[in-house]
Amino acid sequence: MIDVSRRDFIKKSAWGAATSLTLPAFLHQTLFQLDARAQSLPPQGGEGPILVILELGGGNDTLNTVIPYTNSTYLGARPTIGLSTEHGVLQIGQGQSVTGASEQLALHPNLANLHQLWQEGDLAIVNGVGYPNPNLSHFTSFDYWHSAQPNTEAKDGWIGRYFSNQCSGCDATQAIELATRSTSAFKAPEGASPSVSFRDPEQYGWRDLELVGRDIPLESLYRELIGLDHRVDDGIDLSSEALSFVQRSTHNAMISARNVREASETGGEMLVEDWPNNGLGRDMNRIARLIKGGMNTSIYYVHQNGYDTHNNQSGGNPLSGRHFDLLNTLNGALGAFVQEMKLSGFWDRMLILTFSEFGRKVIENGSRGTDHGAAESLFVMGGAVNGGQFYGKYPDLAEDARVKRDSMDYNIDFRTIYRSVLENWMQTPASAMADIFPNQPAEFNPIAFV
Repeated sequence: MIDVSRRDFIKKSAWGAATSLTLPAFLHQTLFQLDARAQSLPPQGGEGPILVILELGGGNDTLNTVIPYTNSTYLGARPTIGLSTEHGVLQIGQGQSVTGASEQLALHPNLANLHQLWQEGDLAIVNGVGYPNPNLSHFTSFDYWHSAQPNTEAKDGWIGRYFSNQCSGCDATQAIELATRSTSAFKAPEGASPSVSFRDPEQYGWRDLELVGRDIPLESLYRELIGLDHRVDDGIDLSSEALSFVQRSTHNAMISARNVREASETGGEMLVEDWPNNGLGRDMNRIARLIKGGMNTSIYYVHQNGYDTHNNQSGGNPLSGRHFDLLNTLNGALGAFVQEMKLSGFWDRMLILTFSEFGRKVIENGSRGTDHGAAESLFVMGGAVNGGQFYGKYPDLAEDARVKRDSMDYNIDFRTIYRSVLENWMQTPASAMADIFPNQPAEFNPIAFV
């Protein structure tokens, strides 16, 4: 056995994936939850429905994504960045407006893959999504979306409460977030939720930061210390309840990390050849590999940032600029992922939900951009989606109908979207909703987009 001090052991090692997680952070994610026996497991990703949540960070401009391209108020409010038929918008028909009239709507020209899904009936669009008394701070509004408790200081997240209610004792990789640190949506009321976060699955696990002067890697040393590779039995020390708890929990965590890496390797060659070589494209590729590799994960969470387009949203004409590029990246990454899932036979088990912390204002500003707004449109896509349809109503763009200084008002509370996903897709019983959503809106019936 190598002679190594405790201080040196902790200093020269780290847990995580593409992160700077230390051993205590790792233990926080494992010790209090992984030792429990599974009680009421929902169908896991390896067998049942899979949910992919795509967070568009910064505040996506709904008006230039799901576009009311014939609306004179829209075109007048956006003389520089507005999009119309002359820009090749992708028409998707008429959606109901809160005014009682019909709104001619179209997708941004860069969303050709989503337009195809719409035509095939695999994409639904929910308009007018938001919450009462909207907050236009990135951090505060994200807190509301992550907790599903707007206008309160919640200490846990909606996914964390879902797992606490439906999945006590689940494997640590029941949810995977591709990020350096987990969002508060996964925060459980007590202990840790069965979720992990990392940037790259192939790097997730024990990272030996310094091998110089050592006979064996620190991972091997640690496995020996906790008895994971014990020659006679499972290595659990039953003489101490606390020690056996730590050992079993740590065993599970190391096995989960190994499973992630093996699933990424087992995912094999991608059937889609032209995956985008950008951040979101690589993240969606990683999720595809984990799914194809047999992970039992039921929720994947991924981010695309950059939507805070106060300036240069349009680069002089509506068919250029930051928002143009962001939607092009979104379209390419989702297009490759959807095609991979179809070719691999997973599409009918897949539900993809996009959201942003808020939308943008109706009017453009003086910097060829838009400022923080309120209501937005969400995309829901998958093989089982009741697509090619609008849900919710398109907001009234008139000045006297706006809120929060020229923002669109909402008519669908976002918590209803979450409930619809959990109840209609994840097969969560209606009786669990009071615990998962302690603060419910007045209108809280699930929507039949799936």
